[in-house]
Amino acid sequence: MSQENQDQSAGISELLSKLNLLEQRIDRIEGQFNVAVQGMVSAQPARYHAQLTDEDANEDLVDKVKLESNIFEYGLAWFGSLVLLFGIIFLTNFARNYLNGPMASLVGYGAVAGVFFTGWYLRSSFSHLSFMMGLSAHLLTYYITLRLFFFIDHPVIPFKGIVLFLLLMVICVQLYLAIRQNSELQAVVALILGIATALFADATFVSLPLIIITAAFSMYLFIRQGWWRLMLATLVFVYIAQSIWLLNNPIMGNPIGAFSTHPFNLLSLFVYGTIFSLVPMIRQEGKFPDSLYPATILINGMSFSAVMLFVIASYYQGSYVWIFTLISLLCLCYSIFLKYRTNRVFDPAFYAIYSFMALSVAVYGYSKLPDAIWLLALQSLLVVSWALWFRSKIIVVMNTLLFIGILVIYTAFYPSVDKVNIAFVVTAFVSARVINWKKERLTLKTEMIRNAYMITLFFTMLFALYHAVPKQYVTLSWTLAAVFYFIMSLALKLIKYRWMAIATVLSTGFYLFFVDFSNLETGYRVLAFLFLAVISIGASLYFTKKVRKKAPSMAE
Repeated sequence: MSQENQDQSAGISELLSKLNLLEQRIDRIEGQFNVAVQGMVSAQPARYHAQLTDEDANEDLVDKVKLESNIFEYGLAWFGSLVLLFGIIFLTNFARNYLNGPMASLVGYGAVAGVFFTGWYLRSSFSHLSFMMGLSAHLLTYYITLRLFFFIDHPVIPFKGIVLFLLLMVICVQLYLAIRQNSELQAVVALILGIATALFADATFVSLPLIIITAAFSMYLFIRQGWWRLMLATLVFVYIAQSIWLLNNPIMGNPIGAFSTHPFNLLSLFVYGTIFSLVPMIRQEGKFPDSLYPATILINGMSFSAVMLFVIASYYQGSYVWIFTLISLLCLCYSIFLKYRTNRVFDPAFYAIYSFMALSVAVYGYSKLPDAIWLLALQSLLVVSWALWFRSKIIVVMNTLLFIGILVIYTAFYPSVDKVNIAFVVTAFVSARVINWKKERLTLKTEMIRNAYMITLFFTMLFALYHAVPKQYVTLSWTLAAVFYFIMSLALKLIKYRWMAIATVLSTGFYLFFVDFSNLETGYRVLAFLFLAVISIGASLYFTKKVRKKAPSMAE
């Protein structure tokens, strides 16, 4: 048994020694593995940085290549087409010096045909250059056709009507190709040429209808293609063309100042304004940005107003009341239509404001200043009522600014008129009450508008009473105004009327001591002092008692 025990002990010792050797080998392997991992980790940022550096370099290279490509493909295409355009123009003018008119025109048309063919030939490989050459060719065709009659001493075709027809054919072809190629730029150029043709025609019943057709077609393309940039550009150029026409069309050599007074000028202006006022009715449907609605409305409104004032100042100084009355009615009806047609707030509000501004001009023309001021003040109540119906704080804000502006102009430049003063008092009071009553409907989040009317009420009340009653009763009338404010504060439970009453009492006391004290007779002076004292003390006792009653409940 001892021999067996010794053999077992020797086997166990050998096994333990092998385990120790295995453990040492594992430790060495783990140590080598950790060293390798640390080396990989330490080397990774350098490789990552090198990779980023390479990517940045590649991106910079791509940007430079793209910039150079844009310059060569687009920039030089524009520049080269422009140079080619002027080169052929100079060529046709040069040909006229050595050839007769028809032959010079044929040379020009031949050069244009070459430009057309070159652009067509490059359509597959150089699309942008092909497009620019085609656009240049259209402009050259228009120019050469224009020189068949216009701006030359000896016309090739001595009939202006035939040349105008040819010019319109050139424009129609260009519009057809613009729609077919879906090119808004080409269509813009064509419509601008249409407006220019209208001015070149220099005939009322040709020029103005042609401008109207151009405006209408721009609206058609806006609806069909969504070309809103074309519509805005046409809007601006239409009103510019109308202004040039009203200046007697100096482009055609007519003297500036010999204004044309044909009534078709006014009718065409109304047609322009109506055409571009259709934009709020067009559904967006992803074709143009939402900001286009207010932008178009504002540009159309300002342009129409500027040209209309020019027309009125030139031709209708004695009969513009009916014109602005008509504008007011049309805009008011259209604002109602837009209120139920669209969900936008600005569109109907703008036409309502424009309507009331036109009505203000009509009122001014009917009554003149300062008699018209009391009507304008009362008109403010109509505007506030309209704002309540439209739920539009835009109308309220604009009306407030106009109301205060009229008040400042009246007090600064015109003598006092009792009915005007009373109109301002009534308007300020009613407006403040209505705005406070329906401020949720108007979505007014601030008291600024109502405070403006209440401050206006405070000063206009003092001003109106000062001029309305005899001088010895000014103090008594102001004291009664303070009583009115106290009653309003109690009835409506509004502290602002209480502060207005206190301010009125202080103003009355100041006036009594520094003005009436030396001017009033003894009897009126005693009456004024006693009346003011009774009102002041009575108000003090009442409100003191009221505050003391509230104090215990607040303490509880």
